[in-house]
Amino acid sequence: MKPISTKDLDLYKKKNPEDSEESILMPLSAHLNEFRNKIIISLIALFITSLGGFYLSKEIIRLLTAIAPQETLFLQIKPGEFFFASLRTALYLGILLSSPVIIWQMGSFILPGLKDKEKRIAIPILAGAPSLFCVGLIFGYYFVAPSMLNFLFGFGKEVISTSISIESYLNFTLMIMAICGFAFLLPIIIFALANAGILSSKTLSHNWRQAILSGVILGAILTPTPDPFNMAIVSGILIGLYFISFLILKVTNK
Repeated sequence: MKPISTKDLDLYKKKNPEDSEESILMPLSAHLNEFRNKIIISLIALFITSLGGFYLSKEIIRLLTAIAPQETLFLQIKPGEFFFASLRTALYLGILLSSPVIIWQMGSFILPGLKDKEKRIAIPILAGAPSLFCVGLIFGYYFVAPSMLNFLFGFGKEVISTSISIESYLNFTLMIMAICGFAFLLPIIIFALANAGILSSKTLSHNWRQAILSGVILGAILTPTPDPFNMAIVSGILIGLYFISFLILKVTNK
């Protein structure tokens, strides 16, 4: 492989001023080695946090079952069902806890190869996504999941008793919490779409009525109870996320 001369390097830097000298000179093998090291560190972080998650899995499952109606009876239908449910819970917790390390490792690999404009887009996305997702999980745990569980388990309780396998319960509850977590990523998603030229603040301002209606409908679906308080909270937060996204695009002139 022919080495890069100083003249060639200077010519390339004039044509591509935003590329760093390190990214120009680093050969492919070095990139692959660096990427492998990032993957190894990420997997080690995931393994350690998953071990910690398994140690705490019983406490986590107690927290998750605490939001179910009091009369709910949790069953172990299959041999080892609770054990494997604990493993999955530990893995999910491990992914959540190790996500800052994984994002940091992937970001430190990708960012040096980006131009300054691309870095200004990528850094807020990488930094903000985990925090917003965690806020969404907490919101789902305290507001959305209890409302849905009370409604679904309470429907027909005068006819049948409530019992459910622990695996089915955890799958349902964690799915609801994950949906709320992804819903809270709306500002990040809209920011990314705006920088890709798909959305703009003008588009959001023109569709604010539809956004409010959609927020109310989603709030009613996610909190199917006669209690208007929970519905108002969920709808208000969803609508608020939309307008926060609009303000972000307005401030950044998108």
